[in-house]
Amino acid sequence: MADTSARLVDDTFPENVPVRQWVLSLPMQIRYRLAHDGRLLSDVLRIFLRVVGAGP
Repeated sequence: MADTSARLVDDTFPENVPVRQWVLSLPMQIRYRLAHDGRLLSDVLRIFLRVVGAGP
């Protein structure tokens, strides 16, 4: 993981551009359901991206 992070910082992300990482954490029972239901997973991801994209 550290190697991947270093490569992203050194070679991929442009300099002087702020980068923010968002993490969606869900209870285990919901994770299991999402792992087997692609349509539900897509819906959850779409909602998450809409909320994050809305900003403060």
